[in-house]
Amino acid sequence: MKLKPNSRLSKSLLLLSLLFGPLSTGEAWADLRLYLANRHDDSLMRFDMDEASGELTLRQTLKLEGEPAPMCVSPDQRTLYVAGRKAERVSAFSISPKDGSLTLIAETSIPGKGGACYLSTDRSGKFLLSAYYSEGKVAVRKLCENGSVSKGAIQTISTEKNAHCILPNHRNRLVLVPHTGPNTVYQFLLDGKTGKLSPAKPAKYVPKKKLSPRHVAYHPGGKFVYVVNEGSSSVTACRLKGDSIQPVHTLSTLPADFKERNSCADVEVHPPGKFLYCSNRGHDSVAMFAIDQKTGRLTSIGQEHTEKVPRSFNVDPTGKFLVAAGLRANKLTVFRIAPGTGKLKPIKTYDVGKGPTWVQILKQG
Repeated sequence: MKLKPNSRLSKSLLLLSLLFGPLSTGEAWADLRLYLANRHDDSLMRFDMDEASGELTLRQTLKLEGEPAPMCVSPDQRTLYVAGRKAERVSAFSISPKDGSLTLIAETSIPGKGGACYLSTDRSGKFLLSAYYSEGKVAVRKLCENGSVSKGAIQTISTEKNAHCILPNHRNRLVLVPHTGPNTVYQFLLDGKTGKLSPAKPAKYVPKKKLSPRHVAYHPGGKFVYVVNEGSSSVTACRLKGDSIQPVHTLSTLPADFKERNSCADVEVHPPGKFLYCSNRGHDSVAMFAIDQKTGRLTSIGQEHTEKVPRSFNVDPTGKFLVAAGLRANKLTVFRIAPGTGKLKPIKTYDVGKGPTWVQILKQG
């Protein structure tokens, strides 16, 4: 289309070019960034993600020795933390607000047999919390002003073997630590000033049946939390009451006719809080659920197949896409989330590094 020199559209384009630089019709602006840790080839990949199409474009690949696995982003989205399981350390990267590129700030030793299997920051961004599967402990460390992790822990608490996750709730008070082997979720209270943890009352939630709780996800409304159970291939909906969780019901993540071996890995709530997703390793799928906003109860809406062994997945902050990593397939699949039903539709699959173990998406701008 040829524009007249004095047309409104031409004037608008001229103004935009003066403000933001020359416009290119061949490349869309991307505000979504996807970070992927590949544990088996010691690499960290950064992608731009098109907010309209879900298309991924690889922008950066870093070598990060020591089996990089768990990741988390600071609340202000300025810092990415990546734990090296074998190296027993955490790397802090600054995130460019312009394009999401990563620059190493510092690496800090976080000793523990087998390394940290899960990282999270508290909601204020003052502290880094870590859980240790092999050693059976949790730790809290102070975060410095430049985003680096302080040497030495504020606190280390021995729990039980197979501590698999550590995550504070939206109030930044209750911290849940599920343990698969002991079939227990430890409940701690976080002191927002000191970073120290103390036992909640009760100090543990122990399911009546052997469920093997692994990861947790909080509902944005603040009333519910969901626990995905590794060994039993199920998810438990819980109410948050005071400083503890109370189970509502437990549902299978599998279709009724599937009888082969399976274990669950990850769980996430859709940003508006209408849907829940859990990953199945064995059935190789993401289980989909609708959430009752009044009771927190779940209704299964089926499973969508993924690449082999979807250990990690992430829902983007806009709620449009879910991206799942096939650990054994060395592939990453982008799914579109139907806004009305919550069901997933595969868009495209990408070859990535070896052993994609952790997916993290953030929105900038």
